[in-house]
Amino acid sequence: SKPMMEQENPVYRFADFELQPKERRLLQAGETVALTPKVFEILLLLVDRAGHAVSKDEIMSAIWPGRFVAESNLTKHIWTLRQALGEGEEGGRFIETLPKLGYRFLPPVSRGEVTDSRGLPEPSPSRRLPEPSPVQPTAEPKGIRATAAPDASAQSHRRRLETLPLAAATSLVLIAALAAWWVWNGREPVFPWSHRAPGTAVAVFDFDNLSGDRKQAWIGTAFSEMLGVEMAQGGQLHLLPAELIHAVRGHSPGPGAGRFSPGTLTELRRQLAVDYVVTGGYFASNKNDSAVRLDLALQDARSGATVATFTHTGSAEDLPSLASKAGADLRQRLNLRPQSAEERRLAANARPPSTEVMQHIGFALDALRRYDPARARDELLQAVADAPGYAPSYVYLAKAWSQLGYDQKARAAAAQAAAHSAGLPKAMRLKIEAQSYRAESNWPKAIEVLRASSALQPDDPETQLDLAHVLLSAGRAKDARDVVERLRSRGEPIAGDARLELAQADIASAQGDNKGRAQHARRALQLATERGAVGLEADAELALGNVLMPGEPKLANTMLERALAGYRSIGNPRGEAATHRLLGILFEDGQPKRGRDEYQKSLMQSQATGDRNGMAAAYADLGTVLWATGDRDSAETATRNVLRLRRETGDIAGQAWALAALAVERSDENAGDGTISEFRQAAALDATIGAHGHRGFSLYSLADILRLRGELAKAQVICAEALSEYAKAEDIDSGADARFECAQISLDRGDVAEAIATLKHARDGGRYADHAAMTSGNIDLLQGQIAMGQGAPAKAAAFVETANKEYTRAGLTTGEAVATSLLALCYSSLGRAVERDGAVKRATGLRSGMTERQEILQVDIALAELRGETGQSTEAVSELESMAADARERSWPGWALEAELAELRVLRQAGDMLRAAALKIHIAEEAKRLGFGWVSQRAART
Repeated sequence: SKPMMEQENPVYRFADFELQPKERRLLQAGETVALTPKVFEILLLLVDRAGHAVSKDEIMSAIWPGRFVAESNLTKHIWTLRQALGEGEEGGRFIETLPKLGYRFLPPVSRGEVTDSRGLPEPSPSRRLPEPSPVQPTAEPKGIRATAAPDASAQSHRRRLETLPLAAATSLVLIAALAAWWVWNGREPVFPWSHRAPGTAVAVFDFDNLSGDRKQAWIGTAFSEMLGVEMAQGGQLHLLPAELIHAVRGHSPGPGAGRFSPGTLTELRRQLAVDYVVTGGYFASNKNDSAVRLDLALQDARSGATVATFTHTGSAEDLPSLASKAGADLRQRLNLRPQSAEERRLAANARPPSTEVMQHIGFALDALRRYDPARARDELLQAVADAPGYAPSYVYLAKAWSQLGYDQKARAAAAQAAAHSAGLPKAMRLKIEAQSYRAESNWPKAIEVLRASSALQPDDPETQLDLAHVLLSAGRAKDARDVVERLRSRGEPIAGDARLELAQADIASAQGDNKGRAQHARRALQLATERGAVGLEADAELALGNVLMPGEPKLANTMLERALAGYRSIGNPRGEAATHRLLGILFEDGQPKRGRDEYQKSLMQSQATGDRNGMAAAYADLGTVLWATGDRDSAETATRNVLRLRRETGDIAGQAWALAALAVERSDENAGDGTISEFRQAAALDATIGAHGHRGFSLYSLADILRLRGELAKAQVICAEALSEYAKAEDIDSGADARFECAQISLDRGDVAEAIATLKHARDGGRYADHAAMTSGNIDLLQGQIAMGQGAPAKAAAFVETANKEYTRAGLTTGEAVATSLLALCYSSLGRAVERDGAVKRATGLRSGMTERQEILQVDIALAELRGETGQSTEAVSELESMAADARERSWPGWALEAELAELRVLRQAGDMLRAAALKIHIAEEAKRLGFGWVSQRAART
């Protein structure tokens, strides 16, 4: 084998694994093993040094160069790596722990090249996003389809309207810590597209750690931010936001002051429209004297010249004083007026009270920039312990808790920040006030304060993204879209920010724009991968996995598993809960037990952290499962939990879903006027947020209840409106359910040809549904019922058998019970007594575990008719009369007619022609009065 350095595409092989460094890929028996970037780098380092001890310091220096990283972070990554390799926490097979030293990779490693099937070196393409085959839009919003009406699908089912808002995941506004605590002290960051006087735009880059001591890495970030505050006092200069500066740091050719060449300065000016650049480096002693020497340079980006250089020395404790001196030097060199006494007082109030607090917040800001809220939380808790009265520590802590899903802890931290905010600069108080309102889900107030903050910092991207997030949480998706589009229109580098794409994906989801949602999710993953931040990449994988579920389930599963590994590696329980929920949706049809387990994991994690949005989403999913398995009462309890939690968080779309879901569940008891009122409330809420898919769900569910009540003409109009809403949303999945509902209405009215044609359209769309088995089963069942009504039992049995297989595969108990009871009727008509009796036994057993009244009623009607056919006509007639009376009391006239049709068939089978003739006249008159043409047609043929 050629030396590794000379190989085109090197590879390491051990056990049944193959590690491909150039491809950034680990394979086990040919299958890809998902690893986060840092875990992959650790594995590569250990494998390259296989058989030799590698110290913890060596690993941390290689993986996190120039940064201080707690040893627990390395331990967490080693644990994740061991899990990926399939060994226990203590290792022993692959990775040996060397106490107080480090780790050793144990198995023998062979080195070679990636080869193709002919044994030739395989080309190494650059990493790119997998190109899935064309994907139909996923169905969101998700919710409940109303219970079935007569001679239609009895499988009452719920669809998940619950969107995955970034309040529930983490991707819309994962705080990049653009502004440190001191940024609020009069600093006015603006973008290069803002209107400002020539020669006033300055970019202060992080100072480089020239001493190489990771424990001093915080000084560079802290000093550059404090220096920016000093320079910005008085509003004569415009300091560019740190997030923009970090986006272009790749142009830095080397460390230290005056690092940029004239060509690089020209490029920076082109990208940022910056006039001046401040760069520098520092040497920090790790001895007791804690001496720090700071070198800095002021460069003119317009001319490429170095305007001035300065050196300041002191101790780490004197860092704020050093920043003040350096700022005064630079202000003087730029011919700016000195700071006023008030400006100095404000700067002092906002300044961290000690070096320790500066250290912890500096590390926390670095963690937040890297989308690692767990590490940021640990640093901020220590900052609070060191200085309990320092408000900025609390406000950042509130954001970290929120990102991790700890709602109550986030609210408490925000309240502490507000309690200690007196005497701080206005901009800082506004930031704290906005965070307090957000923690309380007081969206109107949060919007008001963020707009005021935006007026002070009009071009700050973080403030704008915060505003977009809050607008979306308040149900104002259109306004959120406008904010994000304004940010995008301002060009690079913010236009190439993955967070912007994730925000647009969430907004598109809220508006039912699934095509746009897919485009933004793919772009987000591409950008996040380039950035290399584990948390951001996991967010993008979560978003794309959600989009891919209907058309590319295998690729969706890969994306979600990668997201789950990413969230675990950085200790983000909110992200884990969101991923488990999507895995539940993915597996619900084909592997119902796995799906339920994933939902349960999601709920438990959300409950453990107190994440109300996560709990609401999980309760909605578990309610869906309970409803599909026939447990109406528990499903209603779950839905009430959803409504309570969505009201607490002010989620308009979630409240609309819960109201519609409760109306569906209550209609299973009685389809009275109160049920209709709840549906109209849900549709009205949907209309206020401009969510076409959400409103489509509420409307077709309302149409189903109107059909159940016998108001078929109104139901048809409302169902057409629902289809119109889904057409606007381009939501093929949920549109399939609306078409199915419209088909039932057409059938009830007696237009059989229209019903069959509409079912065909529903089937075409339903194949992409995340609940495809349910949709397909419902369509087959309804076609089987049509065939039964037309006197074709063999054809009917074929359809119903197919439906039954779909229901059984997906674990849908109610659907299986109804289908099995109808199969028994088909088998009876075909003279297949043994199969009939088996179906009766199965349907009876399933019925005993159900509490949904309409499904129970349909099963009971079928079983009673079968008893009449087998010699128990008197009992059967009595039961069917009782069922019809009960249905009318519940405002279910269609079901009453179905019970009476079955009674008519039993009477004719028993030879009681006088009673049969009278009942037939009654059915015909009632069906004509209500417009149930399909009942009229079948009664005429009886």
